[in-house]
Amino acid sequence: MPFVSDDPTWWPTISLYREFSYFQAASLIVVVYDWVLTFGQEFELIWRQRWSIMSVLYLSIRYLAIPYIILSMLAYPPSISVTDKG
Repeated sequence: MPFVSDDPTWWPTISLYREFSYFQAASLIVVVYDWVLTFGQEFELIWRQRWSIMSVLYLSIRYLAIPYIILSMLAYPPSISVTDKG
């Protein structure tokens, strides 16, 4: 059975991981919020016009950010070992 440590030396590390996970969640929210606000303009200026290399580059950069943030949140969840395993 693991022993759960209450060692105060881990508190800064735990706090750092928690703040980083908050930053990741806030980044995802900001990217989605920006996408929602500008989708009307994007539809008029990009989707209804002739496609060019710049259109493809714009859309690829814009739509790769959301899966990248989600996958980074899933791939590297904040976890800290709090056992006194030596």
